[in-house]
Amino acid sequence: MDPVLVLTSTVSTATTMAAAAADSVAATGSGGLEALVTSAVASIAASALASGLTTTAPVSATVVALPAYIELSAAFTGGLYGGLAAVGEGFDIMGVVTIAVVAGLGGGIIRDVLLQKHGIFALDNPSVLLAVLVAALVAFFFASAAKRAHSPLFVIDAIALGLFAVAGTDKALLAGLTVVPAILLGTITSVGGGVLRDVLMNEVPETLRPGALYAVAAVVGSTTYVTLVLGLGLVKPVAMGIVVLIVVLLRVLAVRLGWQSPMPTDLSLAVTRLPQHAARLLSRRRRVGRDR
Repeated sequence: MDPVLVLTSTVSTATTMAAAAADSVAATGSGGLEALVTSAVASIAASALASGLTTTAPVSATVVALPAYIELSAAFTGGLYGGLAAVGEGFDIMGVVTIAVVAGLGGGIIRDVLLQKHGIFALDNPSVLLAVLVAALVAFFFASAAKRAHSPLFVIDAIALGLFAVAGTDKALLAGLTVVPAILLGTITSVGGGVLRDVLMNEVPETLRPGALYAVAAVVGSTTYVTLVLGLGLVKPVAMGIVVLIVVLLRVLAVRLGWQSPMPTDLSLAVTRLPQHAARLLSRRRRVGRDR
């Protein structure tokens, strides 16, 4: 390829991106720093990326709709994990069903209750509730067989984690919430069911204990989705695919490589000694300066 053509193309792209950024800054005016950054970054991304990957439409123009089979699989997997945990604790049939329903649908119910006036997805879609009930029966009658299917269930659960993060975050953005609440609701949708399951079983929620980056993956997924959709202006299906891929990779690598969420580190003593170290260093420099 001719180097001159490559250089010309690069300069042209850079010029277009700079012009897009300038137009965004001018158009934003006094709309605030957040609007300025979002508009400028989205315009630059739209200039740099292929036109089919980005959009200038408002975030409320489209809704992330998960395929029915994915929603059912995610609800079934969450319910099955909850049901197996209940069986392991010796719960009866009602206990297994209750824990399965809470684990499979709890996060979405919490999200919808917090959003208000947007309906309860789990109650408006009986097929999802039915999938969780079937999962409870499988756990109750075929616990040993279900445990042997750990690997495929783990993959489905990782995919569901990413999809729930996307669905929760997108629903929060559609409701008009800002970035941080949207990320929070996306995370709650992903891990809320597990938290309720552990609370009902009188255990410290697994999400709050050191683990293989389950809650961290949910936060990363929700944050990535907001960044791609609001910051870079990517179309939602593309953003959803990227988020699910990142979450699945993060979960798989965390389990395979033994990654753990960070533990508390007390820096109090180190921070309180900083002034002493600074004073000693300053004294040494002065002493060296006098010796010279």
